[in-house]
Amino acid sequence: MHPAADIALAIGLLVIDVIAPLIAFVFGLDAAGYQMFDPAADNSSVSLTRPFAYVAVVGGIALVSALPLFMARTFISFGVQVLTGMVLILVAVIGMYDAYRDSHPQPVPASPSVDPGALCRSGGDNSECGGS
Repeated sequence: MHPAADIALAIGLLVIDVIAPLIAFVFGLDAAGYQMFDPAADNSSVSLTRPFAYVAVVGGIALVSALPLFMARTFISFGVQVLTGMVLILVAVIGMYDAYRDSHPQPVPASPSVDPGALCRSGGDNSECGGS
């Protein structure tokens, strides 16, 4: 394939690779129960794990679609598809981790009890301890 045609194919596929994850993310929001056009809706409990999973699927499809491009020796399009697929999967994994972290907050550590013996400075006798 001529390099100009390969670049044109890469640009066309890149446009598709930008539009498809956006559509997948919106469908994932809808599947997760997010109500976009209801201003009174409480969407705070909606998890973003499903929409990011949809984006990961699109990234996987982009990676799989790179194989025929490699076989056709369109190396520019192949490289763009692999890079795009990897970026989409990375964004999806980071998004799912962030959604998981938001839905499972770390417990607040309990305040330590103040034991006068624990305030000793050098481990010497009682005259060096704060509570004596």
